Amino acid sequence: MAHFEVRLDSPLRAPEAWRRILDLRAQTAIIPLTTVTGAAMTADELEPGSRFVGRTGLGPLAFDDVMVVDSVTAPSEETPGQARIHKQGKVVRGSIELVVTPSPSGCDVVWTQQIGVRGVPRVLDPVVARVARTAYATALRRLLARRG
Repeated sequence: MAHFEVRLDSPLRAPEAWRRILDLRAQTAIIPLTTVTGAAMTADELEPGSRFVGRTGLGPLAFDDVMVVDSVTAPSEETPGQARIHKQGKVVRGSIELVVTPSPSGCDVVWTQQIGVRGVPRVLDPVVARVARTAYATALRRLLARRG
């Protein structure tokens, strides 16, 4: 599996950054060709066992990225928050860890991910990691910038 990490500093307070990143409805709006669905769609609703699906593609040329929350603890003004999510789809597998830590200037966001794509040989893990890191960094910046 490919491994990558995205680190961002945000001027937002940690609870607000957390809310924006884990607003799954916003992910539908900012991630091209992807629709996220699930029973729990906001940071406040997510709990261990929450399941959501990101469907990416056009028409029949699409795949489901099935994700399940393993643990979730929201940050406060003084303490970090952490979420662990695993992917159990047929095409994309792996795990995500999100940590949002308060800082004097706002907060620090660290997104760490293991990702495997069915049919992609392990020798291409460095390429997968580079592409995924770029895509996730862009998505995280857009989520943090979104006011909705």
